[in-house]
Amino acid sequence: MTTDTTCDLCGEPVRDTAYVCPRCTANTARYLRDVITAAAEVETTVARLARYSDRHGRAQPEEWEPGEVKMPGGLRPTPLPFDPGARQRGDRASSDIVTWARHVAETRGVYPSMPGPAFGPLCGSQGACRHESCSVIWGKRVPHPVARAAAFLLGHLEWLRYRQEAEEAMTVLAAAGATIVRIVDAPPALWYAGPCWAEKLTDQYAPTGRCEEELYARTDDGTVKCPACKAWHDVRERRVWLLGEADDVLAHAALIAGALTVLDRPVTSSMVRNYADRGRIQARGVDERGRPLYRVGDVRQVVAEVARRTTGVAA
Repeated sequence: MTTDTTCDLCGEPVRDTAYVCPRCTANTARYLRDVITAAAEVETTVARLARYSDRHGRAQPEEWEPGEVKMPGGLRPTPLPFDPGARQRGDRASSDIVTWARHVAETRGVYPSMPGPAFGPLCGSQGACRHESCSVIWGKRVPHPVARAAAFLLGHLEWLRYRQEAEEAMTVLAAAGATIVRIVDAPPALWYAGPCWAEKLTDQYAPTGRCEEELYARTDDGTVKCPACKAWHDVRERRVWLLGEADDVLAHAALIAGALTVLDRPVTSSMVRNYADRGRIQARGVDERGRPLYRVGDVRQVVAEVARRTTGVAA
């Protein structure tokens, strides 16, 4: 007569009193390890940058919230939706991971270690230097919060598999990890191609006479058709226009990498940070999370220079 219990997930025998077997636990651990490396890149896939012109192509005045501090030469970005669905899925998956990390921490009374305070000078280069203290203060080495939560959970999976909630936890965490990996690995099916702006013959609701429908194109499309006015637009011209509109936008490395990958050529957030480390681009400030903000046009220029040297032809 056997006294073995069975795994709540796969139904296989468990040789101890745990609710989930080691194999299913290892599967969840694999997804959590993927999250540690991929969490910071989710924003690259759902990257959103701003356009700064009205429907006639004129530059719009900058708008600032009450009490908001305007940095010299800075721009306040307004999001462009590249893949709103991916953002929602990523947010839900990230929330699930953080929620379970909080549950484990509060139940066990053990909390993730927080990054230590940064000590040392902060020079005026705004993160483009090689000083150790500046590197920490400007946020280059601060772990992503979801990655920290995943790393914390990795160290407590063995404890968690003996809990009654083990089945739910392992299922939710594996699904969340798989979602984040899919978001990062799979490019968005559609990219934002800007407003239509085609002239409309008659429309009592549009006194400007231009269609304001927003366009989305597949990555391999040569043309895109406006769903509202049925006008056709050249996709290449749309990419060039959006890149020009984005040049003066300030954004952090992940957002810039995602936008340029969609609109121009493959760029990673680590490439952008490396350009800054070597002094080829300058940080123009920081966002609310302390991440350096760079001008998109500066990054584009460096990427083009690197491409010219690599291929020997104009980028």
